[in-house]
Amino acid sequence: MTLFSQYLCLSVLSGMLLPSLVLAETLNPHTDPENRGAWVLVESVSDEFDGTAVDTQKWYIQGAEGHYENRFVGRAPSQFVPDNVSVEEGCLKITTRWQPDFDFSEKVKDGVNYENITTGAVISKATFQYGYMETRSKAAKGPISSSFWTTGKGGELDVFEHWGDVARRPESAKRYHTSFHDWRVPRRETYSKRIWTNTHQLSSPVTDDFHIYALEWDPDYIKIYIDGRMIRHATREEIGDAWVVDQAQKVWLDCEVFPWEVNAKLLSASDYPGDDVVFVTDYVRIWQRSAHSVRVPDVPSENLIANPDFDAGATGWKLEAASVVADGIDGTAAIALEHRGRIEQTISLKPDTLYILSAWCKLPGTNMKDVWHNAYLGVSGHSGGTVKVKYFHNTYFRRSLEFRTAHDVTEVTIFFETGGPGATALVDAFELYEAQ
Repeated sequence: MTLFSQYLCLSVLSGMLLPSLVLAETLNPHTDPENRGAWVLVESVSDEFDGTAVDTQKWYIQGAEGHYENRFVGRAPSQFVPDNVSVEEGCLKITTRWQPDFDFSEKVKDGVNYENITTGAVISKATFQYGYMETRSKAAKGPISSSFWTTGKGGELDVFEHWGDVARRPESAKRYHTSFHDWRVPRRETYSKRIWTNTHQLSSPVTDDFHIYALEWDPDYIKIYIDGRMIRHATREEIGDAWVVDQAQKVWLDCEVFPWEVNAKLLSASDYPGDDVVFVTDYVRIWQRSAHSVRVPDVPSENLIANPDFDAGATGWKLEAASVVADGIDGTAAIALEHRGRIEQTISLKPDTLYILSAWCKLPGTNMKDVWHNAYLGVSGHSGGTVKVKYFHNTYFRRSLEFRTAHDVTEVTIFFETGGPGATALVDAFELYEAQ
């Protein structure tokens, strides 16, 4: 039960009407508890899930009475089934089950039959345009996605598409993945494809606990948050033609089998034991700015990496099979790493503190089809282990990771290295910030 519901119950029991101001204060954005931004909750696309069933005045349940909004039956082989969606204990629950005897749709999706796996989805009946989206949720543990996303004319915004297969893909299960999909012009090369992505590696799997995920969608930028800390601020200018979300959007919560994460032919009943594979959502809240809204500027953070853009050559860095070249993300300097190349820098940090590390990289030898080169951004010495994220794109691509220093650690080493035979990489624009 949410704090809002507790207040509501107290008001009913006492026979008194609580002041609307008190209620509003309990529903401010997690990153703006004092509501300095003058946000107004949009009730039609927000839900506390405190009833005993899905509010069908607000939500379509995919498959209910045979209706599939947007004609989307599910990502085959998984099919959306209304019985897999419920509201219990103050939460929306979407359960994924192994049900080979279910009467599946005879449709074929992308050459794949619907079979064996049932799951669920809800879609808002109302739409909104621009605002602050927030949900508190816990991803399902198993080979299934748990997603919070929106769709509208010409574009799709995926706040997150979590993958919960900790056993097969432990690195995917730590990934906080946000993206835009292009639905503007049919038959265009980018139509239906992921056209912009932010990828952030968390310190633990998304299935371990509840987190508060949020995204501010403004006409000029997006900001991505988890548990109150911002992990990315990307402007419309930076995103360029990939900015496809400027029309009203519906809200989705769903689970799907992603073919790029798992070969569905390898799945079995043991992957979906009983009713244990559940995407749990405590609430969905969406706010929009009022006429009196003020945009609160980001608090500037100090980049803790010396010479992060290589404007001073290799100063501050240790290089192995690497050199400075004029092929950076903005046309200036970058580091080129040959096969088994590595660069590193040792940095003094605070103990018991959370940090976010990022860099831009491209691997020219990758053709994104059947030739894949890899490179890795990482950190060591923060708590006795090594954490790293993998790159494989042939254009500059940004990835980030987070790590916490141990209570007795005051120094870490950040590094970038190539991996695999023949791999060469270009890396630029390192950033290391204390998480806020």
